[in-house]
Amino acid sequence: MARSPAAVPPSFDLVGDEGGRLRALYETGLLDSAPEAQFDRIVRLVARHFGKPTALISLVDRERQWFKARVGCDVSETPRDNHSICSLAIEQSGVLVIPDATADPRVRDFETVTGSLNVRFYAGAPLVTPDGFKLGTLCLLDTQPGTFSADDVLALQEFAALVMDEIALRRTVHELDRLALNDPLTGLPNRTHFRQHLTHAMRRASQRSERVTLCLLDLNGFKLINDSLGHAAGDALLQEVAQRLQGCVSTGDLVARMGSDEFTIVLNDVRSAQDTDVVLRRIEDALRRPFMVAGQELWMNWSAGLSIYPEDSRDPERLLSQADAAMNRAKQAGYSYAYFNVAHDRRNPHDIEKTAALHHAIERGELQVYYQPVVTASDHRLIGHEALVRWNRPGGMVSPAEFIPLAEATGQILNIGAFVLRQAALDAHTRRIGRVSVNVSAREFEQPGYAEQVRAVLEETGVNPDLLVLEITESSLLNAERAGAVLNDLRSLGVRLALDDFGTGYSSLGAMSSLPVQILKIDRSFTRDLGREGPAGTRALEVIRAIVTLAGAMEVLTVAEGVETPLQAALLREVRCTFLQGFLFGRPAPLPALD
Repeated sequence: MARSPAAVPPSFDLVGDEGGRLRALYETGLLDSAPEAQFDRIVRLVARHFGKPTALISLVDRERQWFKARVGCDVSETPRDNHSICSLAIEQSGVLVIPDATADPRVRDFETVTGSLNVRFYAGAPLVTPDGFKLGTLCLLDTQPGTFSADDVLALQEFAALVMDEIALRRTVHELDRLALNDPLTGLPNRTHFRQHLTHAMRRASQRSERVTLCLLDLNGFKLINDSLGHAAGDALLQEVAQRLQGCVSTGDLVARMGSDEFTIVLNDVRSAQDTDVVLRRIEDALRRPFMVAGQELWMNWSAGLSIYPEDSRDPERLLSQADAAMNRAKQAGYSYAYFNVAHDRRNPHDIEKTAALHHAIERGELQVYYQPVVTASDHRLIGHEALVRWNRPGGMVSPAEFIPLAEATGQILNIGAFVLRQAALDAHTRRIGRVSVNVSAREFEQPGYAEQVRAVLEETGVNPDLLVLEITESSLLNAERAGAVLNDLRSLGVRLALDDFGTGYSSLGAMSSLPVQILKIDRSFTRDLGREGPAGTRALEVIRAIVTLAGAMEVLTVAEGVETPLQAALLREVRCTFLQGFLFGRPAPLPALD
């Protein structure tokens, strides 16, 4: 049905920047996209409101008009040359109203009028971007002549503005999806994207009887560069390293940034160790060349660890742990890289002792629940606390960064999670902490009957369920169908639900919009750069602004974690974040003893 550009009559060569208009249209990603409920609802509402049989969201492409949403019309597009009344509508300002097309010399010979569509009445309001580009129209059609009042014109313009609001929200959602899977500094896939890719690569390799090599790479001495030359220089170095690493792998492979100065590389379709060695030699050559940063010539050393699927493990997390162990061994030995070797995979005796002690920590009264304040962003009024577990051994405090991974690995996190939940519920019921948030690990959430365990705690402690907020990690949403069922069961108990560390794990915005989550916690990795001068600070502010906008559209409250400075608090208030949490307002601490 498409015609060549030469076939478009001069009257359809729109006045103004047609190239810019088309770029604006293509940037929306709407053309030839699948039906979307929000746009379908609008055309149904418009048709009912005006009492017309046909309503369309018509996007005017170079040679055609394509209908993003339609009611009362069987075709999805028509040529633009001698069919498109919508092209006339976007040539003029305001709403184009044609009471009787057969009597209008501009359109009476159009095939849409003389052909099977038999259009007699037309009213079309342009869909205008903030930059003034007209993407198409929201239009009404009828096979009978009709009238259209001044109030009708205003109403159709309002509906067209609603369409543009949905387009803007759609772009925000897509941008956040992109941000959720990519590192904003380097543009590389992030930790979430890496995990998804590794899982798919392992599944494909299993089907083809091939191997996958996982490489974990760390830059040695990177902290010194940050401390001596500044974070801007460190950022520039990371960007250059990312580019060089990407140049070392094939298109089907993946280079991801895991955080700070740590990168992962997934090599697909590996048939022998030689295939991996070729890539490692490229990396050695690429990183051996000096880097020019802040006007200085720098040389970087690096260490890498490699593990291979399926020989070393068939579990993605285990494979990553093995690569990490191999990287540490390479670092200690002074090598550039080392392969995982099962002979070196022995648990640290210190970890074994700590794991055994952790089994008895609850009964010995060594675990304590600390509380960190959560305040309103508008006036810093205290509205609740987050419950955080601490381990106070006779020899001193053990960092959560040390014992939580051990608890996760050994399954003790289930007992610890139940202890914290019960203690926090008791404190909310009997003491002066108001609403309290409790972290729920993925292993706890995945237990059969988890909602029933929460119900039992509510009944035992007598706490008002509305005072309890359960913070669910994004990794718990991997099985969206099961997660939705569990969350609905929890919500039916009256507790509130929060999505924790948003943007650092599995981020399905489509799934999130359908889940009964009332609060979204913005991870501290997004607030860390907030208030800094330069691109990093600007990026952080815009990302948080987009997250808050999306949360507002879904009627979800937001909590920004890791707030440490008055400037960060002011900026978060400016973008309308709901609540704040961080050292600026208080460090985690135990409750004072009861009198």
